[in-house]
Amino acid sequence: MSELQNLSCCIDGLDEILGGFRKPSTILVAGTAGVGKTTMILQMLSNAAKKGEKTLYIPLTTETAGKVERLHSIYPFLDENVKVYPVSRPASEKDPLSTLIDVGNVIASENPDRLAIDPITPIGFGFVEQERRRFFYTLDSMLKESESLVMLTGELLEDQIHGYVASHLTDGIIYLSKENSGYHTAHKLKVLKMLGIEPNNKARRTAREYSYDVSSEGFTAYPRLIVEDVDELTETRIKSGVENFDLMLHGGMIAGNSTLIAGEPGTGKSIFGWQFLMEGLKNGEKGIIVTYNELPQQIIQGASKLGYDMQQYVDSGMLKFIHSNPEEIHPDEHATRIKELVESMEATRLVVDGLINLEITFPDIIKLRGYLQRLTAYLKTRGVTSVITTELCAQENDRIMSKDASFIVDTVVTVRQVVFSNEVKRYIRVLKSKGSKHALNMREYVIEDTGIKINCDVIL
Repeated sequence: MSELQNLSCCIDGLDEILGGFRKPSTILVAGTAGVGKTTMILQMLSNAAKKGEKTLYIPLTTETAGKVERLHSIYPFLDENVKVYPVSRPASEKDPLSTLIDVGNVIASENPDRLAIDPITPIGFGFVEQERRRFFYTLDSMLKESESLVMLTGELLEDQIHGYVASHLTDGIIYLSKENSGYHTAHKLKVLKMLGIEPNNKARRTAREYSYDVSSEGFTAYPRLIVEDVDELTETRIKSGVENFDLMLHGGMIAGNSTLIAGEPGTGKSIFGWQFLMEGLKNGEKGIIVTYNELPQQIIQGASKLGYDMQQYVDSGMLKFIHSNPEEIHPDEHATRIKELVESMEATRLVVDGLINLEITFPDIIKLRGYLQRLTAYLKTRGVTSVITTELCAQENDRIMSKDASFIVDTVVTVRQVVFSNEVKRYIRVLKSKGSKHALNMREYVIEDTGIKINCDVIL
């Protein structure tokens, strides 16, 4: 047998999770019906074929006639260079030895770099356990002789995998599942075992769940944000763009820090974020706005009424938006989009407007806290200063709705409005600021035609 080669997974996001597949090896992709096993392996074969690899797909099916045409209609991304060789599913159940010879002949004839048998579980269905084991040992020897990267799919629950004979013969096992999570169906990928993962990364990659998305456009996996170690963090001060707010922080915001702005509707949370972003843009810093309820064009129009020309920075590529529907968003997908944009733009300022919209996608508060910790830590190590807005519940003693975020971010600021004799007055207060002295008292502020302006007199 030849030495192991490292191959790309040829699936978006999976290389970052696994570090690639090893060839030759056999990987079992297990899961129940409808979780995306077939989409995953066809995506891999198609992308590999586009790179010039020889690929073979062996589906076990009840309808061999017209199978290729039907596949292309269901999976429009399927590359025409993927060789498809359908095998009768009823025949494989009744006469697996003939199926074994048939499969062996086509593999020897095609000599593929990658091949997939989908699914493997019906083969030998009528065998007693001893015969089934003997059959799969023979199949395993045949597949190893091909020196291909072999993908097998299995219609199995997670607790059935260990008792399934083929799982003991494979070099890797990937388990796919789905569950209702918040407003959408959450697809989860687990790496139960994998040949060739570096020892230092094995625990990190095989002990976690990863999100993935499956659709007619293909299969995409979403790796978790990885926070790299840094020797030291900067203590550089930057301007917030909000008049007199830097005085409240005794010299300005610390570059790379995260600031949570909590307030009721109408207190200017979004405007605070716009001013912070525009301050950076006018000084050559690139920025990102993450929005949920408002479309980018609505934000651009709203900012223009305060005299902020965001459109010119959009046109020049210095300002970009990430707009997501909370009902459809996958948190790890969202983090991946932020990461890709931060790194491709080399952005240094980011505004997340309406954190509560993201939080509703997390039914598990522990996972929410972990997500927020990874995101803010990642931004800090990249030197990205962030402003995050959320709601303040005035009816409950000014309770911050994003309680978990308030513990995780570096700086927490509340903005509130009070009615005195039919006159509305607004106040801003810094509740905490890690690594920085800050004003302890509330200060009154106004929202003028040019934005927020904080008054200098202190409210005791």
